Amino acid sequence: MRVLCAVDRVEVAPGSSVEIPLEVVNTGHVIEGVGLRARGSLEEFAHARPERVALFPDASGTVTAVVDVPAVFPAGAHPLALLVTGNDPAVVAGAHEVLVVVGVRPALAVEADPAVARAWRKAEFAVDVVNKGNVLLDVALRADDADRSLRAKVTPSSVSVAPGERARCTVEVRGPRHLVGSDRDRALRLDATAAEQQATVPLVLRQRPLIGRGLLTTLTLVAIVGMWAAVSLLGIRAVLGQDPLTRVAPASFFAASGSADGAAGGVAGAVPKDGAVAAGVGGVLSGQVRGAVDPTGVGRITVEVIRLGRDGPVVVSSAATQADGGYTVAGLLPGSYHLRFSAEGYDDVWHPQAPALEGSDPVRATAGEVTDGVDAVITGHEAALRGTVTLADDDEVVTVTARPTWAGGEALSPWEATAAADGSYVLAGLPAPGSYEVTFSAEGYAPTTLAERVLGGQERFVTDVRLGAGSGQITGRVTDGGAGLGGVVVSTTVDGKTLEVGTPTTGTVGAYVLTGLPTPGTYVLTFAKDGHASRTLVVDLGPGEQRTGADVALRAGAGTITGKVTDAAGAGLGGATVRLGGSSTAAVVTTLTQGDVGAFQLTGLAGAGSYTVTVELAGHAAATVPVVVGSDGSSAPVRVTLTSAVGAVSGRVLNAGVAVGGASVEVTDGKQTWRTTSASGTGAFTVGSLAPRRYTVRVLQGAQVVAATLVTVTAGGVASQDVDLTAGS
Repeated sequence: MRVLCAVDRVEVAPGSSVEIPLEVVNTGHVIEGVGLRARGSLEEFAHARPERVALFPDASGTVTAVVDVPAVFPAGAHPLALLVTGNDPAVVAGAHEVLVVVGVRPALAVEADPAVARAWRKAEFAVDVVNKGNVLLDVALRADDADRSLRAKVTPSSVSVAPGERARCTVEVRGPRHLVGSDRDRALRLDATAAEQQATVPLVLRQRPLIGRGLLTTLTLVAIVGMWAAVSLLGIRAVLGQDPLTRVAPASFFAASGSADGAAGGVAGAVPKDGAVAAGVGGVLSGQVRGAVDPTGVGRITVEVIRLGRDGPVVVSSAATQADGGYTVAGLLPGSYHLRFSAEGYDDVWHPQAPALEGSDPVRATAGEVTDGVDAVITGHEAALRGTVTLADDDEVVTVTARPTWAGGEALSPWEATAAADGSYVLAGLPAPGSYEVTFSAEGYAPTTLAERVLGGQERFVTDVRLGAGSGQITGRVTDGGAGLGGVVVSTTVDGKTLEVGTPTTGTVGAYVLTGLPTPGTYVLTFAKDGHASRTLVVDLGPGEQRTGADVALRAGAGTITGKVTDAAGAGLGGATVRLGGSSTAAVVTTLTQGDVGAFQLTGLAGAGSYTVTVELAGHAAATVPVVVGSDGSSAPVRVTLTSAVGAVSGRVLNAGVAVGGASVEVTDGKQTWRTTSASGTGAFTVGSLAPRRYTVRVLQGAQVVAATLVTVTAGGVASQDVDLTAGS
């Protein structure tokens, strides 16, 4: 059987389907029931429509492979082998490989169960970060409450979640003292951010009072009884006592935010006994945290305000830096404090720039005032950037370069890496936090640049990059067999549009240039001039290639031979060389590879007469046919059929009649060796493009040959030969 498919690459969005039609030709002598199965990472999501097709000898039919891509299937390029089977489903009769490119679909969600926790002051919430998309997400987590009455800590503060997976984090929440009354709900939210994706989940700390309503009522009654008893006792003592009681308290006993004139019983800083007490006695500390290498502000750094108490350091308040590195800590009682700046992936630092408490300087908070400029410089652990870069020509070497973009960063040497064969790369040892310009370059391709920022100790995944090839150019000269020929129209097709240039009649006569051609690509150039037979030239351009020397000769004359080159099944064969014989004009053309595949045209013949046409194509036997050109300068359409000059070996690996999958199989003629692996479950293997001769088929276990047999391959035939391990060699 022969398998024909014009689709080598398809792009599909996650959660949708794609159809790949395959035309199957029955080249055998019996009726075949054609089926289809897939091999690759998408095989479980692929099926055939219809499941089987009955084909008579020399008949053709279409089997469509339908691939249903799940919404969470990873983005990227995934090879998919489509295997065509005949009456025996275990034997592969043909195959075609398609590259399925799954698009990028990021999606992020955050779930908490339960979202409400009842506790005295401290509670924990279990939160799941869910990646509902198809790309790896590097998620940063942050907890925040509107009135800033809670202290929250997220562990871990950042997670990497694979497509379709979830990662769990813990949110520890601590509320202020709640002495009396009923339950009080204190709301906060957990924000998750990954690139352009954001998700939020609300959380509630339902805080229980230290003294409930029932106990409060009981204590109130007890207090009333006690007050009546105290009043009765004091009244009796006041009446019966001879000396009045002293009811004077020093002014310093009152709050330390006195009246404007400072006069309260003669004590400065005290307040009068009557009148309102001034509010706003708390102090505020603010500043900015910057990176040690990149002086840009650093966000998501925890700032802890610590007081040296009787029993050692005590954390009295905390905050987190904003995106610009700024922070504010409010509501501090007047006094001296030490500030510690910390986060995962960074070295702890104490204000102003000390590694430990012992070397830090205290900062004083003043009542009702803002103390700003409490800055710090933090050092991050080395970071890394990793990702995948692809291009049309896998043989090209892709260089990935990271250059610092902060002020003064140009003095540092750039970091470089070379992409592996599968396109993956890693840029390690990057100073962090820092912003970088990442450039992807390869010979013949237009470079691509991305802006990336890494945090301390972060291993960041960069969006997959596909390099587009630079534009190409074709230059040459048109002659009449000797001198340059002006006035020739040179045309080709670019993206469905015709591109035309003309050869000059003065200066460099006959020269032409075709520029701005997308690469890689194959172009069919047509050369036409009145009074001359037109010519075509097929030019293959590699990535960014500048092709020179694409010269042609147009001879005067109107004789033309047209035809088509096909295989035994009638399918057109592109890229075949067609030579004209029986004429002084040594015309050579190539059959078309697009459109009417296999078609050709020989022009510029001197006139009527007998000619020969010889066709050659790698892997096929050459053929020569006679052609007669009539007096009108044309001939009947010529059809040349080429037979295959190569064959194939197909069989199964067995062990006492049982199929062996995954076995290493070699086919060799003593000079060259072809290797493959038997299919899982069926033990089937196929090796094609073999010249007609005798071959040895061997099965290896490691480096040792465990079974071997001889087989003879004929031109255009498929030699069937099973190998049984129990038979040995």
